[in-house]
Amino acid sequence: MKRAANDITEFGDTSGGSADDEICRFLRTSALVPITIAAWESGALFHVNDAAAALVGLPAAELSGRSILEFYVDPRQREALLRAINAGGGSARSEVELRCADSRRIWVKVEARRVSYRGALCVIAIGHDVTDHKDRARELARTHDLLNRQSSDLSTSELVIKQRSAEAASRAKSAFMTHMSHELRSPLNAILGFSEMIRDLHFGRDQVEKYAEYGSYINQAGTHLLALIDDILDLAKVEAGKLELQPSRFDLNALLDECARMVRPMVERRGLGLHVRGMAPDPILTADRRRTKQMILNLLSNAVKFTPGGGRVELAAQRTADRSVAVTIADTGVGMTESQVKLALQPFGRVAGSAAIDPTGTGLGLPIVKNLVEAHGGKLQILSELNRGTIARLVFPAGR
Repeated sequence: MKRAANDITEFGDTSGGSADDEICRFLRTSALVPITIAAWESGALFHVNDAAAALVGLPAAELSGRSILEFYVDPRQREALLRAINAGGGSARSEVELRCADSRRIWVKVEARRVSYRGALCVIAIGHDVTDHKDRARELARTHDLLNRQSSDLSTSELVIKQRSAEAASRAKSAFMTHMSHELRSPLNAILGFSEMIRDLHFGRDQVEKYAEYGSYINQAGTHLLALIDDILDLAKVEAGKLELQPSRFDLNALLDECARMVRPMVERRGLGLHVRGMAPDPILTADRRRTKQMILNLLSNAVKFTPGGGRVELAAQRTADRSVAVTIADTGVGMTESQVKLALQPFGRVAGSAAIDPTGTGLGLPIVKNLVEAHGGKLQILSELNRGTIARLVFPAGR
């Protein structure tokens, strides 16, 4: 009966009788598959077919009588195979590592059975070279281990980044609170000081004009304090994502004119030129009108405050090639360096010398403008050069 090449399980446990003829027929029909027959105890080779000899790189004739243990990298693997055969009712499967004649090492998947051959208890084994499979499995394991290490390193890096971010946030919070405390104390001290002098009639009962002057100081300090609190609340709402915009369609050109009228008295006092150039042909913008006005007035007021007499301020709007809307405020004022621009965009970031020009400033205007325009999906662009002026641009995305 013809058997398949791996059909070693067709043999029964022949340890109690001879099965030489049946084994020989099996060998003849399985010449292409590596097959060995070795003594049970010593491992002496009774038979090695050409396919098995090719695995170890020697002629089959040179292998007869030699012990198969010569080719085991670890002889204990054969001992384990024999125990598995006994435990498995006469057959077992295993993977063993063999050493070839040229010192290469290969892995062979073995299917073995206990048989009686030439009057001796033997093991007949069919082998399949699985070295490539083992190599791929090891490479896959190495890759998996590398990925695990990289993932662990990444997790560690992310943890470090989070820790550093938390530390930076804590420092920023502390700096913010320090600045805010200072900014709040200044007008409060003025209010308390001047009000105490009025309360105590410091200059006597008849100094009405002096007390009226001190009352105006209190009003100025209170107004500054209220503006500061409003700015802090606005900044907190935007940064917390809790600012609710109320978008509507409105005439942007009309809003530009409205903002220009509001700063016109200050412009005339400082002897500046103010020019407004509206957007054509379609001046409609979809945005929160009140917040848009707040942003434009903030930038426009800065331009007027920091432009010396005789200078020029321009307010303009246009729709760009990508259909976004740009509102530009340009001046010929004192300007800023690149590092000063970065500082001005930070909460309470007062540029050196700005307090002397604008003592009422809170240092929150530009951060609020930046956050407000970003809440609209847009961006704030600032180009400035020291002693040459500043260009501030609000860019609203297409579709606005």
